[in-house]
Amino acid sequence: MSLLVHLKIGLLILLIGVGSLILIAINKQSHGRKTSESSEVTATAPTYAAEILNYDTARKSFDETMRLVNGYSENVDCPRLVDWTMYDRGTLRKAEKWSFDDVQFWNSFAGKPNMCQAIKETFTFTTEPMSQEEFEFPLAYSLLVHTNAVQVLFLLSSVYQPQNQFCIAVDESTNDEFKRQMFLIGECFPNIFVMIMPKIHWCGFSVLQGVYSCVEYLVRLKDDWKYYQYLSGVDLPLKTNLEMVRIFKKLNGSFNAGIMDLPSSRYGTGPPPLPLWKSSLSATFSRASANFMVHHPKTEELYEYLKGAMCPDETFWTTLAGNPDLLNMPGGFDASLWKQKITGEWDEKYGTNESKPLSRTKKYGLFEPEKYYISRYQVWHTGTYRRMGNRCYGKFTAQSCVFGVGDLKELIKRPELVGHKFYHNTQPAAYFCLYEHIRRRALKADTNFNVDAYGELPGPKLLAGTPFSQVEFRVPNGYEFY
Repeated sequence: MSLLVHLKIGLLILLIGVGSLILIAINKQSHGRKTSESSEVTATAPTYAAEILNYDTARKSFDETMRLVNGYSENVDCPRLVDWTMYDRGTLRKAEKWSFDDVQFWNSFAGKPNMCQAIKETFTFTTEPMSQEEFEFPLAYSLLVHTNAVQVLFLLSSVYQPQNQFCIAVDESTNDEFKRQMFLIGECFPNIFVMIMPKIHWCGFSVLQGVYSCVEYLVRLKDDWKYYQYLSGVDLPLKTNLEMVRIFKKLNGSFNAGIMDLPSSRYGTGPPPLPLWKSSLSATFSRASANFMVHHPKTEELYEYLKGAMCPDETFWTTLAGNPDLLNMPGGFDASLWKQKITGEWDEKYGTNESKPLSRTKKYGLFEPEKYYISRYQVWHTGTYRRMGNRCYGKFTAQSCVFGVGDLKELIKRPELVGHKFYHNTQPAAYFCLYEHIRRRALKADTNFNVDAYGELPGPKLLAGTPFSQVEFRVPNGYEFY
């Protein structure tokens, strides 16, 4: 046989072999996809958590955490304070007088050989996912902090799970001890990242700089978190992690932020790159929204423009999410159109018998939103505060309520995600009672609750294709989102 024949046979065998490999590769790639011959889809095997939290052990550990809060159990009857039917003035006054020493609490575990273990045990950090459902829907948080490591740790422990991601922006002007404490937290938990930011000034650009730097960090992570929330160091969650997961699923990618006109005094120099809107720094949005904003040039233009503006942190989110003609944010909304609905202008101009009328009802509950904005519950000392009969049983600082013990009966039934604000030196019983209430609710492992009402909010309804005229806007405070 000639050399040429041998070469041809060898080439034929090689081509057959390559063809077989290609067929194998094609078969592998088609696995799990819908084909034209069949309407069935072969499901991809889900990822399971290596280990789920042992609830019995966690409940015992949390009992110990609350026992470590000096004087709490002797002076604060939390079940009575959160249940209006059990109201007792003596119980209320006793709780109001109780005080808490953060330095003493830190010193109770400081200096132990293994500080990371001490922190996890002292605050009962849940180091395993609390359920498969929560494991499959990780959340992301950014925190802006400047003081009180103990309060920061209690806050973190109330929202922490190992699948969630956290970024903490620390004010560089704070003392070295606080910075060391924050960096220690970052060393103890692989999913908590700590960065130092320029000195934080109230209503200054550094507030936005710190928070947005965290969003940029979180976007760069390969971890597939689903929804983002901002937390102040003086916040507490009003929902458990599982409750938040289910609420975010109902939001279905929608961007939740408040809408108000921005006073001209807050504008920067020259024309802005987008029409500006006012909102709260506390907002909630999806990973898709975060990815989009971080990589879109308009975001950078707005960020640079706001360096010369007043309180830019209250301008950023809704300006990015509420201008669909100029910036098509995933999950975003038309702030101008929403404003018309919220003020009643749209109903007067375009409303028909088939339209959903503007609702100013105050009906709400733990899982029934009072209004379109659910990211944060905050009480301001404004005309609305006096008009709507809201109360603040703590004190007002910078026109915002620092909640007190008397506010607990309202806080535990609010439909928002977090409450703002709490100080450990102002009726700390309010903080610890709410903290205990939410964490014990999580540790009950109750999955029988209904959050369908969040899916009826304007954001998810419009994303689902519901006509604008048929979407209900609840605005009990009128044209004020808080």
